[in-house]
Amino acid sequence: MPLSNPAKSFLAAFLILLATAGCGWIKSNVDNSVRTISEPKSRLPFKTKEPENFQCEIVETAGASIRRTRLAKKGNWRRTDYDLGEKGQRAVMRTDKEYVLDVGRNIYAERPALAGNTGAPQFSELTHELLTTGHRGSFEEIGREGSIVKYKAVVNDNDASEVIVYFDETIGLPVKQEFFSISGDARVLEYTVEMINFKPDVDESLFSLPPESHKVLLSEFDQPK
Repeated sequence: MPLSNPAKSFLAAFLILLATAGCGWIKSNVDNSVRTISEPKSRLPFKTKEPENFQCEIVETAGASIRRTRLAKKGNWRRTDYDLGEKGQRAVMRTDKEYVLDVGRNIYAERPALAGNTGAPQFSELTHELLTTGHRGSFEEIGREGSIVKYKAVVNDNDASEVIVYFDETIGLPVKQEFFSISGDARVLEYTVEMINFKPDVDESLFSLPPESHKVLLSEFDQPK
């Protein structure tokens, strides 16, 4: 199954891996285009800047469905692992070149450079992997617990839904988002996106091809075993 292009800003919209607030999982096909999403400005009461170096996992939960994605960044090097820990785990890695890796089959392929590519990272900022803010009107602080500040996002005055954002002042990033549907007095958690295992230091081995892996043509990469 082909890979998806990682999401645009862990703040501009959660893909990742989510083009609208809480609707849909990360798509399974590679998108070779480089898309840009403008960064929201004064509406946000918290920081959203991606660290220069970090690694973390993003956990998406919808009912009984759970999907893990690992993100790693060191300067201009980036890697995103989809379906982390699963048999079908695959990754997109950009270092000297751009690679796609099939972890279970221990193979990789090189992706050609995009025409007109100026070297800007194809992967989006970390914040997009957690937050979709493009359609929100305002945020209201509703609680604090230690370093975690809790906000309610008002989504276009929509009384049928509610979005709760958790911001960690220690690392300076949003770390969780919950999407609720509301019908009368019923409030149901439909979807959760959470960042876990955040580290400001990166395991550099993530940016090396596995020693036992072998290279295949990109046209062969998605062929059945």
